[in-house]
Amino acid sequence: MQGSLVDGTAKASTRDRKSALQQDVDKLRKKLRHEENINRALKRALNRPLGALPRLPPYLPQYILALLAEVAVLEEEIVRLEEQVVDLRQDLYEEAVYMSSSKKKMEHFNEENPTDSPKLVIVLPEDGQGKENQSCINSSKGTKTKTPTKKLPIDNKSVQKRRGRQAEVRVKDQPIAQVRNPSVHENSPRDESPNIISENIVKCLTSILLRMSSVKNVGAADDSPSLRALKTRNYVEETEFWDPYGICSEFGKRDIGPYKQLCAIEAKSFNPKRTAKSLFLLCRLKLLLRKLGCVRLDNLNHQEKLAFWINIYNSCMMNALIENGIPESPEMVVALMRKATINVGGYLLSATTIEHCILRLPYHWKLLNTTQTFSKGGKNHEMAVRSIFGLELSEPLVTFALCCGTWSSPAVRVYSASQVEKELEVAKREYLEAAVGISTSKFAIPKLLNWYLLDFAKDLESLLDWICLQLPSEVGKEAIHLLEKRKTEPLSQYVQIMPYEFSFRYLLCT
Repeated sequence: MQGSLVDGTAKASTRDRKSALQQDVDKLRKKLRHEENINRALKRALNRPLGALPRLPPYLPQYILALLAEVAVLEEEIVRLEEQVVDLRQDLYEEAVYMSSSKKKMEHFNEENPTDSPKLVIVLPEDGQGKENQSCINSSKGTKTKTPTKKLPIDNKSVQKRRGRQAEVRVKDQPIAQVRNPSVHENSPRDESPNIISENIVKCLTSILLRMSSVKNVGAADDSPSLRALKTRNYVEETEFWDPYGICSEFGKRDIGPYKQLCAIEAKSFNPKRTAKSLFLLCRLKLLLRKLGCVRLDNLNHQEKLAFWINIYNSCMMNALIENGIPESPEMVVALMRKATINVGGYLLSATTIEHCILRLPYHWKLLNTTQTFSKGGKNHEMAVRSIFGLELSEPLVTFALCCGTWSSPAVRVYSASQVEKELEVAKREYLEAAVGISTSKFAIPKLLNWYLLDFAKDLESLLDWICLQLPSEVGKEAIHLLEKRKTEPLSQYVQIMPYEFSFRYLLCT
């Protein structure tokens, strides 16, 4: 009797424990379903197109509802600020155009009235506090900024002609059959990849530019051995100090690196109507552009997209130059950037859109529904471009790779998907070595760096420190010594912002 009572008690205890465990399991399952519902609701809320109101179920906790509301507000604010960045950068271009035009008009006035205003001086801003500082023009405390002069101790024209001859010889040495018969080499799968197409377009366009420039070959038969030796010595002496940005003439002669060996195409030597030598290249260009209009960019990784869009931007500007001719004023340069368009995968994109909506602003997949069409124009068009083509990560070094055909632009080179990061580092170092001026009393930086200061540093002082780290060892030591010596003085006393020159020129890394 007592044994059966014990057994009954044990069974009841087991049932109670089993019931308690079952209740715990039910509670956990209910909690899991609740968490899954919250997770689905959060995904819907966070993945919604920009501007669409999130559909939030009533069972979400209050703190989550408040958090989602804050996220929505922040997203709207981020988009608004990014749009302001694009607008401000466009304003910077236009302001620089106005400054350049005003300076040229004043110089023209001085030439026409030499006796009336013999000591008239144009004062440009050099104060580094802020990006433009144009308001200091009318201030009595304004400091002088000298325009990069092209009057060098040596004859730059002869140097450029020799560089042009070298480049043209390299172009002429290319197998003609390969260029005239592009279909023979362009049918392989590798040649059909977007990156290879973009690289070939840049190479083709640079060859066309070189052939459209008036470079005369000197007959070798007219040169005696002694004369050729003399010319060689003069060539070495001249190219040792040739600098495209006029830094050596103002801050002292020094080695400005590989930029002294670049081929320069300027307005005097360029004629877009000179097509006789370029007919087969122009035919090849048409084939390549037709292929570009059919490319698919869906499966490209970040490096492939980066190299592709840099090449396409530079190609877009060079092609517009060939089609429309040389812009004769700063206003025409900016107009050409907007007018220059290229068909990429069926989308007609302008150079300005490629630069500011694809390369300079990072991709943000939540901004809008990608089913929006391009026909709406305006902000919707720009946001659609960003959503479809934009980079996953922002890359500030594109500043040293994009060339719009102005005197102050960096050099054009071909960027490959496998080496684009290394190539951008090289482009950065070589540009800074050639464009930054250091003397015992001045630290000169190009306006291009001043425009995009916040891409590299938090303020001008930090930017100077960053530049010192990028320069070659000897020049970097001089720059650091200058900063240490004058660290107690205001930056405006020794930092000089070199004005942006809009006159036409292409520097080619051939």
